[in-house]
Amino acid sequence: MPATAWDTATRRVIWLGEGVSGLPAGLADGRYECRACGGKLILKGVGPGKKVSPYFSHQGGGSCAAPAEETRIDAETEVVIQLRDTIRAIPGVTATTEVPDESPGASGQLPPVIIAQCDHVTVAIERPGMVLPEPEVLTRRVRAVRGRHPGALHVWFLRRDPAQFGPAGELEVFYGGKTHVHQTVAPTEQQEAIVAAGGHVFWLDGKQVLIPYGVHDFVHTPRPEQDWTNWPGWKRDPRQDWRISKPQPAADAGRWGLVPIALATMTHTRAFFRPQQAYQVMDELYRSQAGRHSWRHRHAREVYQQRNTPREPAPPVVSADTSRADQGQAQAAGERTAPPPREPAAAPPTPPAPPAGESLRPALVPPPPAYPPRPPSAAPARRPWWRRILPSGRRRSSR
Repeated sequence: MPATAWDTATRRVIWLGEGVSGLPAGLADGRYECRACGGKLILKGVGPGKKVSPYFSHQGGGSCAAPAEETRIDAETEVVIQLRDTIRAIPGVTATTEVPDESPGASGQLPPVIIAQCDHVTVAIERPGMVLPEPEVLTRRVRAVRGRHPGALHVWFLRRDPAQFGPAGELEVFYGGKTHVHQTVAPTEQQEAIVAAGGHVFWLDGKQVLIPYGVHDFVHTPRPEQDWTNWPGWKRDPRQDWRISKPQPAADAGRWGLVPIALATMTHTRAFFRPQQAYQVMDELYRSQAGRHSWRHRHAREVYQQRNTPREPAPPVVSADTSRADQGQAQAAGERTAPPPREPAAAPPTPPAPPAGESLRPALVPPPPAYPPRPPSAAPARRPWWRRILPSGRRRSSR
């Protein structure tokens, strides 16, 4: 028995878990349809005194013609209903579900979309199942939402599984003062259709959300006087580079880089499902890419100059024997060669003659001293030697 049904009168999905209050019981003139096979459904278990919960059954009592689709649709709808209730718990936010596309069978191709509103801001939130429908169905859904809610941000939260997440390698980026590694994915045709129609594709990864930007790989064209070959420390060709497109990947992006942010940063009232942190990272990557491209071209010129500047020849290496022989030859040559004659010493310069009308002044003579100099004293006469031996005559007469 299906847990959901399409109400053709109200153009809404009926979820039995929310109750069926106010809905007519029975076939109700074919009002209820199966979302898997499109057959008519009968609402039973409604009314006073019923001992069973309300349920839908196919007309004639048989089972659904597409039981696998019925199970898938009910499971995907339950996930959307739970997400809607979580969004309703955000203060100041209201959330409802609807199927804006009125084309036949649209109610079973995608789960209902959640329309969340906060103040005057509206956000349409999609939580599709494991397999996305054809690109035409996705484009029609985006246009239908835009028709009902002009200006609403249309967000698609995809699953990180092989069907919706095709890894395309890692990308080393630099922002916030350090190096980071971003995962990249190869976008599918369905994902490109959502973006081309105006929707936003995000991936839920636990408590993180992965926000994509376009990665455009290219090869630098060498310019004159540049050398891009065999750069020291480079494991890959430095000509291989990339640039980004933001905030949405451009249609010609070969792969999508993913900025990881916390889911909590998108669910508070101020952000309201707008990944502002991811957009700031993209802005920084966009600003830095011009500097990276210029640096590589500049370094290619420096490498060319280093490898093409002629070097000065090294001085010849002279052995010890050759050096001694050269010294001997130089000494012999010096003995045979007379020294050059010296020039005569120059005469001292003659003082210039005084100008006409002026006479030579006499040299200054110091004045005489105020007192005449004292004559030198005569040296005392020495006594004859015999005087020192013989006693004096005066002493001899006294005896």
